[in-house]
Amino acid sequence: MELTHSEKLALFLGMLSGDGCLIIGHNGEGYRDYPIDFCNTEKDKVILFDNLFFDLFEIRGKISSRRRPNRKEIWHFRKYSVKIYNELKALGFPEGVKRDILRVTPIIKNGTPSEKLAFLHGLIITDGYQTKKILRFHMGSKVFLEEVSFLISEFIGIVKPVKEFIQRDIYKSYQLYLNKKERDLLLGQRATMVLERS
Repeated sequence: MELTHSEKLALFLGMLSGDGCLIIGHNGEGYRDYPIDFCNTEKDKVILFDNLFFDLFEIRGKISSRRRPNRKEIWHFRKYSVKIYNELKALGFPEGVKRDILRVTPIIKNGTPSEKLAFLHGLIITDGYQTKKILRFHMGSKVFLEEVSFLISEFIGIVKPVKEFIQRDIYKSYQLYLNKKERDLLLGQRATMVLERS
């Protein structure tokens, strides 16, 4: 199934919300350089992100990798562009550390069901954990997960609660959990859309 331009943007924003950021960076001369970053341990997801970036903005980023002791190799996308950086900010994506300020952007909240599903798919493949029985998100932004829960409720008929956890006795993190029935219902909506348009 070929995604529309708006669905590609929604998928891109979902992936950016999961594993991307707009860094507040500076070059060697002290001027802002506007890097758009995306990292994942799976190379194919970074390539997908780069392909979406090209489809949306007609320019490619640079992909590199870094090996880490006793950890998986991490793949990294980066593109410097003040124009695209500001376009993403104008859509409502935050710059800098996104932990407490990340939100579901208005273009997604007001989007079509297929755009919302594309956004959720992008978030699932980057920041979601799923098995055949569950789907779980574990993040640092409570409000963002509450907004994601509300989006999901449009497809499963229930707003799931966001649970709070304390890590290392200091840091708060938040979890959104879907059981097998809820997970299958959400993923089934996406599969149905694919079949209807194929």
